[in-house]
Amino acid sequence: MDTKIFTTAIVGGGASGLMLASMLCQSQKNIALFERADRVGKKLSATGNGQGNITNLACESTEYGSSTAFGAKKASEIVCRYGKNALFAFFESLGVLLCADERGRVYPAGRQASALTDALRFFIAEKGVQTVTGARVVAIKKQKSVFELTMENGERHYARTVALCAGGKASKNFGTDGSAYALATGMGHTLTSLYPSLVQLKTEVKNSKTLKGIRVADAVVTAYWGKETQTLTGDVIFTDYGVSGDAIFRISSYIADKIQQGVRLTIDFLPQFSYEKILALVVKKRERFPNTPYGELLCGIVNNQIGRAVMKLASDGDLRSAVKILKAFPLTVTGTLGFDYAQVTKGGIPLEETDENLQSNLVDGLYFAGEILDVDGRCGGFNLQWAYSSAKTVANAIIEKTRGQVCV
Repeated sequence: MDTKIFTTAIVGGGASGLMLASMLCQSQKNIALFERADRVGKKLSATGNGQGNITNLACESTEYGSSTAFGAKKASEIVCRYGKNALFAFFESLGVLLCADERGRVYPAGRQASALTDALRFFIAEKGVQTVTGARVVAIKKQKSVFELTMENGERHYARTVALCAGGKASKNFGTDGSAYALATGMGHTLTSLYPSLVQLKTEVKNSKTLKGIRVADAVVTAYWGKETQTLTGDVIFTDYGVSGDAIFRISSYIADKIQQGVRLTIDFLPQFSYEKILALVVKKRERFPNTPYGELLCGIVNNQIGRAVMKLASDGDLRSAVKILKAFPLTVTGTLGFDYAQVTKGGIPLEETDENLQSNLVDGLYFAGEILDVDGRCGGFNLQWAYSSAKTVANAIIEKTRGQVCV
């Protein structure tokens, strides 16, 4: 048996795993980080369309999603405890400058997500963290006070503490295919239902099939399910399967787990103009140009294809009906493009199964950080803030708990 016992073994070399390693290595030695992909930080290097949207100025005032009110409250408390200011200071200590855009999204000053990954991996290498890539952990069990980690190739490693930072089920091209949940359930933990979030939406396309490829900037999108609604402003892109764009990605986080209950969307194509103003303009246009085909009356007011689609839906000759549809174009949501296209997993290990430091309530010395937990944030840097805040929580707890331990 290999006699080397790591102080901490971190499973997963994504954002939360790299951040945790960077925090622990300032106080501990003999840390190992195991990443199943051929390099660490692949998903982090692609975040924010490659520009690195790492947090948001509104992170402490925005509710985080979870399957239960307890989980949402606990996640929000953790983010408030170690929020954006702590994250700014952390990356500045690694030599990275961060700056915010007009919407509060925070990026590295050079707008390169890979700069975040590089700063983290260079730092842990400098501090002697043993990083092992191409290393898939397939089983973890605890023997007395030591964890045994079994690798896919049959190798075994040992650690006094284990942190599961292996991500969720979204974007399996980055190595997060959901298989890591089995490591937690194998030690007695449960798993909530999982849904793809921050993802494109499938809709009935009868009303929108002529709009494929059209992008509407700053549309107002409202989702309806049961008695609840959510409204967001952003870009909408029509596709052959439904809708995409910034507003759609963001609103998907509210409805990903509600689609089977029935969800519909409305799109206001001209939110900057009132219903009354548009109606008055269209009525005057019809009076002044009586020979204009009914279907073309909205041309010059909105994109021609959108105008024709709206007029086709409206009651024949009813301009009031047409303008109402222009302000609330209806779409029925039928699904999403799934986990392969999603940025985030909604669901995971319940926070009820962890203590205030995100240590397992079932297995002493087992911790969780990042997307593997039942926490999901909105689009715009909130999920990477959770990666940091949860990693910071775990790091502080591990450092305090293992202070004075000797590893061989």
